[in-house]
Amino acid sequence: MTRTKQRGATAHTSQPSRSTARSMMVAGMLAGAAFLPALAHAQSAPATPAAEVAQPGAAPDIVVTAQRREQKLKDVGIAITVLSKEDIRALNITTATDVVRAIPNLRFNAYAASQVVFNMRGVAQNSYGDEQEPPVAVYQDDSYSSSMSTAGFPIFDLARAEALRGPQGTLFGRNATGGAIQFISTQPTDKTAGFLSLTYGRFNETIVEGALQGRLAKDLDVRVSGIYDRDDGYIKNLVPGQYNRGQNNHWALRSIFKWTPSSDFTAKLTLRYTESDHERQVAGYALDPSCPNAQFQGESLPANQVCGYWAAYSGNTPGAMGTGFDGVINGKSIVPARGGSPWQIAATGNPGIDRQFFGSTLRIDAKLGAFDVTSVTDYQYLNKFNNEIGDSQPEFAYVQGATYTPGPCPGIASITCYAPGTIFNQNNRTNQVSEELRAATTIGSNYLVFGAFAMSIESHFRAQYATPFDQYDPQVVFYQQTKSFAFFAQDEFKVNDQWKLILGARYWHDHKIGCYTGHEYWSGFNVRYCPDTVGFSYDAAPPFPGGAATTASTGGMITATTADTHPSFSGLTVRAEIDYKPSANTLIYASYNRGSKSGGFSFSTGTPAALAVYDTINGIKFNPEVLNDFEVGIKTSLPGHSSLNIVGYYYDYHNYQAFVQVGYTQEIRNLQAKAKGIEAEFSTHPIVGLTVNLTGSWEESHVPNVLLPDGATLVQHDLPQAPHWSGNALVRYEFPLAGGMASVQADSMYQSHMCFTLLCAPVEQEAAYHVENMRIGFTPKDTNVDLAVYVNNIFERAYRNYAYDGSLYSGATQSLYARPRTWGVNVRYHF
Repeated sequence: MTRTKQRGATAHTSQPSRSTARSMMVAGMLAGAAFLPALAHAQSAPATPAAEVAQPGAAPDIVVTAQRREQKLKDVGIAITVLSKEDIRALNITTATDVVRAIPNLRFNAYAASQVVFNMRGVAQNSYGDEQEPPVAVYQDDSYSSSMSTAGFPIFDLARAEALRGPQGTLFGRNATGGAIQFISTQPTDKTAGFLSLTYGRFNETIVEGALQGRLAKDLDVRVSGIYDRDDGYIKNLVPGQYNRGQNNHWALRSIFKWTPSSDFTAKLTLRYTESDHERQVAGYALDPSCPNAQFQGESLPANQVCGYWAAYSGNTPGAMGTGFDGVINGKSIVPARGGSPWQIAATGNPGIDRQFFGSTLRIDAKLGAFDVTSVTDYQYLNKFNNEIGDSQPEFAYVQGATYTPGPCPGIASITCYAPGTIFNQNNRTNQVSEELRAATTIGSNYLVFGAFAMSIESHFRAQYATPFDQYDPQVVFYQQTKSFAFFAQDEFKVNDQWKLILGARYWHDHKIGCYTGHEYWSGFNVRYCPDTVGFSYDAAPPFPGGAATTASTGGMITATTADTHPSFSGLTVRAEIDYKPSANTLIYASYNRGSKSGGFSFSTGTPAALAVYDTINGIKFNPEVLNDFEVGIKTSLPGHSSLNIVGYYYDYHNYQAFVQVGYTQEIRNLQAKAKGIEAEFSTHPIVGLTVNLTGSWEESHVPNVLLPDGATLVQHDLPQAPHWSGNALVRYEFPLAGGMASVQADSMYQSHMCFTLLCAPVEQEAAYHVENMRIGFTPKDTNVDLAVYVNNIFERAYRNYAYDGSLYSGATQSLYARPRTWGVNVRYHF
């Protein structure tokens, strides 16, 4: 999310049309439900005897598809963490971002479920512009999520989740610089089976999940599953009559049809639909008054200090934000830095997210002579409207062009309302089509995979980042089209039973077109960056006029040209690896992986002014980044049903896509960066029923020549969200009880100090923290019912998932705190 403004409406608050998405949804639902009559008379499987219920023992070999085929985890020379369906259920994982609780060196940054960026080993993208593709590739089965708006989705009915750390530029390819995360659904079989799960918890959280599968016709199996998740919100609003925030309100469906007419041919159609209906996860910020320091970076503002930068707007009120609000309502502080609760706000307005997503994937696997051929055809449609109204404080309703004087809130005379602090919204309509065709064959001691990939993404955006209280009110509209193709090949040459050599390469090519227009209401400023015109003008009547643009009104020079609005990018990614197996239970590997992420545009949600015009326009286009990764690792089985995986890595970046800020202008600039680290994973089952999983990581990173917002100071910082130390621990014990099976589980995660952004403003630094969770489960004898109770964040640690230095824009730091202590009960019936 780039926010650019000048010192000195919701631009489009109508809800986007849902007709297209809803018609697709209905089609998918009807298709998925078509088999229900055929199963209506099927008998449920008999109750599972207690002796057969989850009898604990040594963990079986874990199967992964990290190299586009099924292999044992211990035989793959890649740093991989796998969560089984049992792990996912035991850890209460219901959204894609929950997986960070169990995967080393994986974090996420999100101000809402509709805008999620995964961070792996510090590789991330801190720009929240909807036009950006994340550097950690996220897959739902075979479907690649090109948008940050689709990277966070409900988790339900999964077979497993795989996290591949490090560049995966050969077989996965597309923007997998930091790695890839695969969420793999439970697949249908001919056996009639299913489950229904009900969860109720704190904040009236209600989650309903279920699945049903069986044979629809000869050789045709189907599985339909879904989830509904709603609660009242965990961020309490102290203003009478106003909604709480941080609320889930979404549902999703998935249908998988699998046709297997012969052992040499399988066709599988997967239909997915997700909808959020005014989900109040946005604008749930804890606000800390902050003041720009000498480098224009935010520092917390004490209650007795006046911020000179905002004095004109705060009326010289000590401790106030730019709008004059002092952070106290009804005698309660909502400023965490002053002892207030991070889970309380005092806000008016009704912000929310409306999101509709439809996906359709057709996968065909066929045996053609000596080749195993796979075709994956994927289509995705996204319609998202994200609307943040206000700064989490009492404010008057926004009216474009209005002036405001603090006074009683309409209908709430006991509360003082202020001018609207921030208006932020994003509208994204995206269509994505892709095709991958690959073949695999064994030739002597070689296992060869080769293929081609093509994708088209077309997106239309509207956005606004306005601060009406200081008369800054822009509206922007932009368009982006990406057409991409790639060719790849990888060969595994088995020298003998101990040695294996892997070589792979991928050539990719992107052609992008961008068109961006913006208009600021008060100044009449217009900017255009399109194939027909690059420039700006001052004209009180938008839209931006065609033809030549004014570039001399404020001095400076525009170096960007119309050719920059439709660039082409190409690159070559490679993989070279040597595997050595001194025994059947040990793998030692050394690899070189070269990953890359395409170039693109950094389109602001606001408009610049003065000399920032030139920095903004000239800095819109950025080049591809390349990451050279050198790794050595060992995977070994130990006595006592134990395993140990250790990997060391060294990262050397070229043209790292750094999200930086120069004055009021935020953009992506290409810098250099380096990182190195060690990761370890240990798992043991020393006695029947006991599982202990431990992970730990150390990382050191450096990004030199980071230009701070003052436009003059250069510093060296760590990669964003890259703590030096982090780790996870889980202990689970399963044992017979009262004829059934009981389980007790505790897990914990820890990370040391880190910064949310590369700029690392004082207010964007997060201190070290640890979080603990617990779950107790029981399966009664001779039943198909599983019972569980859980508590998450037992000690109610206050830690942030997101922090944004808004000191230059609204005089406050916006922080989104993770959920406080939550508890719940779960009942699951399966047959």
